[in-house]
Amino acid sequence: PNPVPTSPTTTTPEPDTSTVPLDNATIPNSALQAPTVCVYLNKYGKVGPHLDQHRIQQLPDHFGPGRASSVLQQCVQACVDSAHNQGTVFSCLKSGQGGEVISAYFDQQHRTLTLPTVSSVTYVLRFLEKLCHNLHCDPLFGSQPHVHICSAS
Repeated sequence: PNPVPTSPTTTTPEPDTSTVPLDNATIPNSALQAPTVCVYLNKYGKVGPHLDQHRIQQLPDHFGPGRASSVLQQCVQACVDSAHNQGTVFSCLKSGQGGEVISAYFDQQHRTLTLPTVSSVTYVLRFLEKLCHNLHCDPLFGSQPHVHICSAS
């Protein structure tokens, strides 16, 4: 007969660090201040087969300024909300850890997905660029305001 492995029934509590003073010299400035970002929406680009042009037009001209993770969430959620089928946009997203949550409703179900942790402003712009590429639309997001020039004919 094989002996049954035994595991300890008590766990060691984590030390309480809530009363330990933080020494600013040991914390890098980048950790104290999360990157802030402002992302501008190009409402005049081609929205492709998956996004609704009318819904895109109703979105704000920019998202932020704010925490990079929050602005990314707002931009991605705007794409989900502007889709003909939210499941299509949802399927373009990879679940991450530590980021903000995106929600969608498709196939008669509410679904959520956690975005990856945002490390920089560049990461936000690259993430949105890839999302637009996967949705077969023009790059709808950028770090500069979009100017729409009407050509006179």
